[in-house]
Amino acid sequence: MKINYELQQGSEEWLELKHGKVGGTRATASKSKYEVDKVATAKAKKIDKKSKSIKVKKDVRDNAIFDTIMGERNSIFIHEEGFSNDVMQRGSDLEPLALENIESQTGIKFKSAGWISRNDNHGHSPDGISECEKIMVEIKSPSAKVHNSYVRKNILPWEHVDQVINAFSMSNKIKSVWFGSFNPDYSLMPLFLIEIKRTDIITLSKTLSGKVSILAEDLNNDVDDLYKEIEIEEQAIKNRISNKSKF
Repeated sequence: MKINYELQQGSEEWLELKHGKVGGTRATASKSKYEVDKVATAKAKKIDKKSKSIKVKKDVRDNAIFDTIMGERNSIFIHEEGFSNDVMQRGSDLEPLALENIESQTGIKFKSAGWISRNDNHGHSPDGISECEKIMVEIKSPSAKVHNSYVRKNILPWEHVDQVINAFSMSNKIKSVWFGSFNPDYSLMPLFLIEIKRTDIITLSKTLSGKVSILAEDLNNDVDDLYKEIEIEEQAIKNRISNKSKF
């Protein structure tokens, strides 16, 4: 795990560094996808009608992120002004105050880090990392409606699970990640704060749960498989070009 403390998130240098890489926001898209094997399922149900559907891993090349990453890897980075709206700007404006509140409640001092890398292809941009480099923090500043749902359910929101798992996937050295949802206008609980530990079992959906350490390992395998297939495709194209040039 390498940590770049000098890089500023949102800067042109930060965007260029992330070009062609998987970070927290791309974690979900990089995960392996599965589909029902209709033939195998039909055969199984002939033997036992109560058999569950048999799922198989889809070809990683059918994953939408495949062409996005491969396209970036083989293109020159061109800086374009990023899209921003009132919600995104609100989150950016509130983050320093949110972090201040989180540090007050946890007693942990977090430092800014632009990019944490597991390898040349996979990294993470946390909202903060502890001085001991074993704890990260992820902060959201949602609307009152969304914030209320987080407070009420009192679990790590499903839509942010993969981003948190991506933080753990950077290194076994990361022992916990604090997730904070901050809305200063919500008087009941302005800061919803929950600690996720590497040893925890977390809820993924209404019917699924998983151990954080295993989920992080699975994500790393999925990302590595993605890049292996991309490299194979790149070589295949180079071979086609080379073969054409011989004639």
